[in-house]
Amino acid sequence: MFLTVVKWISLPMLLTASLFAPFTGVYEIVLNLLLCAGALVLVQRAVSFGEYFWATAFAGVAIVFSPLALIVKIFLLLGFTCMVALAGVYVAWKPQPLETR
Repeated sequence: MFLTVVKWISLPMLLTASLFAPFTGVYEIVLNLLLCAGALVLVQRAVSFGEYFWATAFAGVAIVFSPLALIVKIFLLLGFTCMVALAGVYVAWKPQPLETR
Protein backbone atom coordinates (compact mmCIF):
# COMPACT_ATOMS: atom_id res chain seq x y z
CA MET A 1 0.00 0.00 0.00
CA PHE A 2 2.74 2.44 1.00
CA LEU A 3 4.76 1.70 -2.15
CA THR A 4 1.72 2.29 -4.34
CA VAL A 5 1.15 5.69 -2.75
CA VAL A 6 4.82 6.63 -3.13
CA LYS A 7 4.80 5.50 -6.74
CA TRP A 8 1.75 7.57 -7.65
CA ILE A 9 2.94 10.66 -5.79
CA SER A 10 6.61 10.71 -6.83
CA LEU A 11 6.20 11.38 -10.55
CA PRO A 12 3.79 14.33 -10.13
CA MET A 13 6.05 15.74 -7.40
CA LEU A 14 9.08 15.57 -9.68
CA LEU A 15 7.17 17.20 -12.50
CA THR A 16 5.78 19.89 -10.19
CA ALA A 17 9.27 20.69 -8.94
CA SER A 18 10.44 20.94 -12.53
CA LEU A 19 7.94 23.73 -13.18
CA PHE A 20 9.89 25.98 -10.83
CA ALA A 21 13.29 25.33 -12.48
CA PRO A 22 13.30 28.50 -14.65
CA PHE A 23 12.47 30.70 -11.65
CA THR A 24 15.34 29.51 -9.47
CA GLY A 25 17.98 31.72 -11.06
CA VAL A 26 21.48 30.66 -10.07
CA TYR A 27 20.15 27.55 -8.34
CA GLU A 28 18.64 26.10 -11.51
CA ILE A 29 21.53 23.65 -11.99
CA VAL A 30 21.14 22.45 -8.39
CA LEU A 31 17.41 21.89 -8.84
CA ASN A 32 18.02 20.01 -12.11
CA LEU A 33 20.63 17.84 -10.39
CA LEU A 34 18.20 17.08 -7.56
CA LEU A 35 15.41 16.22 -10.00
CA CYS A 36 17.74 13.97 -11.98
CA ALA A 37 19.08 12.25 -8.85
CA GLY A 38 15.59 11.73 -7.44
CA ALA A 39 14.39 10.24 -10.71
CA LEU A 40 17.42 7.91 -10.86
CA VAL A 41 16.72 6.67 -7.33
CA LEU A 42 13.13 5.98 -8.33
CA VAL A 43 14.31 4.17 -11.49
CA GLN A 44 16.39 1.84 -9.33
CA ARG A 45 13.49 1.24 -6.94
CA ALA A 46 11.04 0.58 -9.78
CA VAL A 47 13.36 -1.92 -11.46
CA SER A 48 13.99 -3.74 -8.17
CA PHE A 49 10.22 -4.16 -7.73
CA GLY A 50 9.70 -5.23 -11.35
CA GLU A 51 7.70 -2.13 -12.30
CA TYR A 52 9.35 -1.53 -15.68
CA PHE A 53 6.72 0.90 -16.96
CA TRP A 54 7.41 3.23 -14.04
CA ALA A 55 11.15 2.73 -14.49
CA THR A 56 10.94 3.97 -18.08
CA ALA A 57 8.86 6.98 -17.01
CA PHE A 58 11.37 7.95 -14.34
CA ALA A 59 14.29 7.34 -16.73
CA GLY A 60 12.70 9.80 -19.14
CA VAL A 61 12.37 12.36 -16.35
CA ALA A 62 16.01 11.80 -15.38
CA ILE A 63 17.19 12.35 -18.94
CA VAL A 64 15.09 15.45 -19.53
CA PHE A 65 16.23 17.16 -16.32
CA SER A 66 19.86 16.05 -16.41
CA PRO A 67 22.37 18.91 -16.56
CA LEU A 68 23.66 17.77 -19.95
CA ALA A 69 23.63 19.70 -23.21
CA LEU A 70 20.46 19.53 -25.31
CA ILE A 71 22.08 17.51 -28.11
CA VAL A 72 23.30 14.91 -25.61
CA LYS A 73 19.78 14.64 -24.16
CA ILE A 74 18.33 14.15 -27.64
CA PHE A 75 20.77 11.35 -28.43
CA LEU A 76 20.17 9.73 -25.03
CA LEU A 77 16.42 9.70 -25.63
CA LEU A 78 16.97 8.41 -29.17
CA GLY A 79 19.19 5.58 -27.91
CA PHE A 80 16.72 4.81 -25.11
CA THR A 81 13.87 4.62 -27.65
CA CYS A 82 15.90 2.33 -29.90
CA MET A 83 16.66 -0.03 -27.01
CA VAL A 84 12.98 -0.23 -26.08
CA ALA A 85 12.03 -0.89 -29.71
CA LEU A 86 14.72 -3.60 -29.98
CA ALA A 87 13.42 -5.23 -26.80
CA GLY A 88 9.91 -5.22 -28.26
CA VAL A 89 11.12 -6.83 -31.47
CA TYR A 90 13.05 -9.45 -29.50
CA VAL A 91 9.98 -10.34 -27.43
CA ALA A 92 7.76 -10.48 -30.53
CA TRP A 93 10.13 -12.65 -32.56
CA LYS A 94 11.45 -14.88 -29.80
CA PRO A 95 11.62 -18.47 -31.04
CA GLN A 96 8.75 -20.60 -29.78
CA PRO A 97 9.31 -24.24 -28.85
CA LEU A 98 7.92 -26.76 -31.28
CA GLU A 99 5.16 -29.04 -30.09
CA THR A 100 5.77 -32.73 -30.69
CA ARG A 101 3.01 -35.26 -31.01
